[in-house]
Amino acid sequence: MNALIAFLRFIDRINYYLGKYLVSWILFLLMGIALFEVVTRRIIGTPHAWTQEILVYLFCAHFILALGYTLYYREHVVVDAFTAFLPERVQVALETIIYIVFIGAFVYVMIPTAYDFAARSWASGERAPTSFNSPVYPAKTVIPIGIILLGIQLLGLVSKNVLFLTRGETLEDKN
Repeated sequence: MNALIAFLRFIDRINYYLGKYLVSWILFLLMGIALFEVVTRRIIGTPHAWTQEILVYLFCAHFILALGYTLYYREHVVVDAFTAFLPERVQVALETIIYIVFIGAFVYVMIPTAYDFAARSWASGERAPTSFNSPVYPAKTVIPIGIILLGIQLLGLVSKNVLFLTRGETLEDKN
């Protein structure tokens, strides 16, 4: 049991620290590049071809890598109007079933799809069809990584819910 609890805390720490120290800083990088482009385009009068492309890649990385972090905090959209009046055990059981059915199915379908998507991009040395001609494969590699992070966080959340349903124990987050 102690090994399971240690593993669940390890999963939580992965998404917590990636979200706090990587994903949040990507947002600041996004803002800095957007500000740079606005200043150089509107004030100095010299737009850059690379900024729009880099902004799109960074936004995608921010969105995809934040999936597991968002699930760690249970901040994905949830309609709990029907379950709010049910006992806590029933709420947790329904939450577990819904997460497995929807997020689990998404992860199950997307991991091999995203892996193939990134692998084809690496194999062909895919580049953007723009004047900047940047490599696309690093950005496409972030997609399966983000989906895997979501999947391991789902595994941790479902395991914690099963632990609660079977033993009545909850694990406090110690980050």
